[in-house]
Amino acid sequence: MPKRMGWGFLVSMFALGFTGCEGASPVSPTPSSPAGSPSVSATPTLIMFTEQGTGFSTSELRDVQEQVLQLNTANELIWTADGTRLPSYRLEHGYQGASFIIGKICAEGCAFEVRFGTRNGERRAYLTADYGHDNPGTLVDVEVSGGALVVTRTSLFVPGSFTLSGVVTEATPIGNAPVEGVSVYRGVSSGYRSATTDRNGFYTMWGMFDGTDVVSTSKEGYADTQDLHVSIKGDTRFDIKLVRQ
Repeated sequence: MPKRMGWGFLVSMFALGFTGCEGASPVSPTPSSPAGSPSVSATPTLIMFTEQGTGFSTSELRDVQEQVLQLNTANELIWTADGTRLPSYRLEHGYQGASFIIGKICAEGCAFEVRFGTRNGERRAYLTADYGHDNPGTLVDVEVSGGALVVTRTSLFVPGSFTLSGVVTEATPIGNAPVEGVSVYRGVSSGYRSATTDRNGFYTMWGMFDGTDVVSTSKEGYADTQDLHVSIKGDTRFDIKLVRQ
């Protein structure tokens, strides 16, 4: 198993957990009834998920097949195909505006993480799966069978997301030479993403979004590179040079 980048970074990520930030519309508390009055239950409303930066907002969460789920303020996950309501699912606001849905989602133990993408020119919210800060950014396939949620991770990325790619080289007497087998790590809000260079020193990471991120590398015999800041705007090329130890 390759050495992971930035252990201090990853430890701090795990320490943060799903703690409060923005990302979805907050739920207002239900006011208490006056003494002696019968209690009145508030009618559940749909929770809206808002994308930071664009302000796009929707209650519709889509899987890889564009099937739609919704979450309401009664902590019910709604399968809109037939109106099935699944209880005991709740919203958690994460760091950097991330929105998570917690509940019985997968046997291994995971949460839904809401990510935004574009299909046919329309902005939409999609569901990915986070396993304790490990989320490759791929979409999930969701079904409801026998009143239970069935979630399968796929290899398809959120539509409209980008790639981060480049070549890793080292200086030699005859010029720059590609380095094979370099682990390239990129820190993300939900954990980390990694890729390994091929014989030509080339690497690619999929499922990227606009913003500034941090990239690091690791390979035995070479000095690790840490905290290389990358500005991602669409498909982005980022080359890296290594130095032998």
